[in-house]
Amino acid sequence: MNRRRFLSGVGAGAAVGVTGCLGGGDGGADRPFPDADWRTEDGLDVALLADRHAEALVDAGGATLFSTAATSHDGDAEPTPWLPSQEYEAAYDLEHGRQYVRQELTEAEGADVSELYVTVDLALIRRRSGDETRYARRAVERSDGDFAEAMRAEVVTGIRVEGQTAEGETEYEGLNLWNPTSDGAGEVRGERTARFAADAFAGDRTVPETVDTASATVHVYESGVVPRLEQSWAGEHDGQSASVDVDIDYRDLGATVPEPDWVETAREETSA
Repeated sequence: MNRRRFLSGVGAGAAVGVTGCLGGGDGGADRPFPDADWRTEDGLDVALLADRHAEALVDAGGATLFSTAATSHDGDAEPTPWLPSQEYEAAYDLEHGRQYVRQELTEAEGADVSELYVTVDLALIRRRSGDETRYARRAVERSDGDFAEAMRAEVVTGIRVEGQTAEGETEYEGLNLWNPTSDGAGEVRGERTARFAADAFAGDRTVPETVDTASATVHVYESGVVPRLEQSWAGEHDGQSASVDVDIDYRDLGATVPEPDWVETAREETSA
């Protein structure tokens, strides 16, 4: 599974509810943080927002990206290509030089989970498929600066992901492909947000290949941190009707990454 293809167009929210707080009275309740530099009237300066968001998470010393993809199609046979429903989690801990990544296919029969744990000099991998568990390791050569840059690139997924065209020109995928417009105030994990809603998507997608309807909601803290994005696409795909709902949560700012309980076994299994 190509994780970048999964996430970049959105680009993987959590089941925590979002409380809408649209307010009457003063304009500030309907348009939170009116002086924020990441605003452009009723829209978003996506490039500046991505910078504010990434720098805040890196400055916090760590964060977790948690995303889900829920997919459906109306035919008996799975269309091609297809994006299975899945969860993706990537946690960073800059102070201790640790990274944890997990990808799980949530509708698979039996376990289908890949995990990666990275320290300053070693990467350990656990792959569970059905009743089988396999481990692998590889050496890591990464400076603190390299680690911070890797985190900075990951945590703008869904907001402003940089890529290149076939001609070698820089292109971006993320919120710039939508038309986010101010939609009042919201709340994520007890903190007030500015909420933006979109109903048009201008990009190309692999699944579904034809987008008939699309919608998105993005929440932004006053600091410029984007704690949650929710996106949906529906349309024709490989002769069927298909839908894709992708939510991304950015959370656990400043939290550390503990060593997973399977790491010691992985070291033993791969020590030869």
